[in-house]
Amino acid sequence: MKRLPTVLALVLVFAACGGGAPPEPPAPPPLDPTGTYALSIQGDGMQVGGSMTIRESPSGYTGSIDTDMGGAALADITVSGDEMTFSVPEAGVSFHVVFDGDTFTGGFDGAMGVGTIRGTKRGGG
Repeated sequence: MKRLPTVLALVLVFAACGGGAPPEPPAPPPLDPTGTYALSIQGDGMQVGGSMTIRESPSGYTGSIDTDMGGAALADITVSGDEMTFSVPEAGVSFHVVFDGDTFTGGFDGAMGVGTIRGTKRGGG
């Protein structure tokens, strides 16, 4: 009878140690691109500043872009991992960006040629 508590304790220790591989770390939170971003767009020898706003809606994401050359609605906004793609149909341009915290970098191609885009999320949104 004296050995029962000792054997039971050993069984519990072995069971705890032999539980297999440690659990996988939790997945990072999904990217939330919503907010307003200060932009710098470069292409065809020009640099254009502006802002972009992304909002969540029941059907996905919506947004708009306003630059020194005018504004337009965003379409086909898709988020996968830390990447986002979208288009500006009015300008015939498609974008692909990669987020790193509150900033993103990427490129575009379309009717305006090819170029790069950088954005930094503005405080408060």
